[in-house]
Amino acid sequence: MAHIDTLPTAMFLTQNAPPSGFGEVNFDPIDANLTDLEGWAYRITGSFSGEFVESGEPASGDFEINVWSNELGEARRVTLQVRGAALSPDAAGRSLEGVRLSNDYYTVDTNGVCTAGGESASIIADLSAGQIIGGVRGAQPNGFRQDMAGIPTWNYVFEAGDARLPAIHRDADSTVSITPELWIAPDYNAVMSYDLRLVVENVRILWAEQPVTGTLKMHYELDPNALQTLPNISIPNGC
Repeated sequence: MAHIDTLPTAMFLTQNAPPSGFGEVNFDPIDANLTDLEGWAYRITGSFSGEFVESGEPASGDFEINVWSNELGEARRVTLQVRGAALSPDAAGRSLEGVRLSNDYYTVDTNGVCTAGGESASIIADLSAGQIIGGVRGAQPNGFRQDMAGIPTWNYVFEAGDARLPAIHRDADSTVSITPELWIAPDYNAVMSYDLRLVVENVRILWAEQPVTGTLKMHYELDPNALQTLPNISIPNGC
């Protein structure tokens, strides 16, 4: 029998509950189940501000990754931009593009040169959100919902230890605290939006070689338009 003090919360959660089957969910990787759709696209962005552990000098960086997939056409395209020594092996950063058409791969390097085939082409073209922002397990709805571009979504919460964070490379004395926000669209059995604010100490982030301390923000967002119109993916210019 519910205690009288908990009745308002219980009623709120019941009235705003997600559809059946979404009481507790796992989305690891965060882009799980998208391959069940005909086509989709998402964007991941991130920024870091802090300092290098060894020198104490200011450290910063940012990145953007866009992924398009046409599951019916067996085609995939990825663009990657990363800047700043806090996230990249070099401060100048990298700008890359990878395309997969069936079993054929293409890559465009920082200088805009397109190459067919090769290991680097498959690495970029198959890059996914799970490799960058990770995923979550044991997420539960907290009763809040909203429409995103007309798509019903529900807010979910989870324990910090249930978030996988592949972008963060830790040492024995590293520390990480996490503030997340997760929105799920049951109609597509997919994560619509995922935000992370990470306060880190003595970690390496993404492809950087130097440990840093500071604040990393990352955002994942599924494109609602690409759920209705299949992305048009073709061989990059120059190949």
